[in-house]
Amino acid sequence: MDMQLVTKKLTEIHPYKRNPRKNEAAVAAVMESIQQCTYIAPIIVDEDGIILAGDTRYRALKRLKRKEAEVIVKAGLSEEQKRKYRLLDNKTNELAGWDLDLLEGELEGLDFGGLDLDWGLGSGEEAASSEKAGDFSRSEFEYSQQYGVTVILKDEAEQEACYNKLRGMGYDCRVVTV
Repeated sequence: MDMQLVTKKLTEIHPYKRNPRKNEAAVAAVMESIQQCTYIAPIIVDEDGIILAGDTRYRALKRLKRKEAEVIVKAGLSEEQKRKYRLLDNKTNELAGWDLDLLEGELEGLDFGGLDLDWGLGSGEEAASSEKAGDFSRSEFEYSQQYGVTVILKDEAEQEACYNKLRGMGYDCRVVTV
């Protein structure tokens, strides 16, 4: 299986026609990222120039009126491998979470210009974390308001797997057996 980093004209790169990922809302943010940090992560295409990963970068580059881009050409994959990779590349990104303490330090002093991104460190969370236990200066309802989802699972093993997955995504979880 061959893999090469090459420069291609954007007219030689083609989106995957059956791409189920709805990425239009992210294009403007990727454009801003490219403008602030340059184009860094190459688009990955197969030997026919069909995108395997990087559709949002491709769309952003087109809107930025770029004529070409560095791409990784991955040859030799079966059609099944291509389809799986497209899905897995997107889905596995959703599994990652943030260490909010480290993130806060990394964000310190950075100016993202026009990017309006929610890093999960908003003023509501800061205010809640700065309150002391027993300080009910805010209404009791606001102070204790939480949101949750109940997931019905078939057994303890599935419960443990779900718990670990959600914790890995950064969610605060409780295990309940009824």
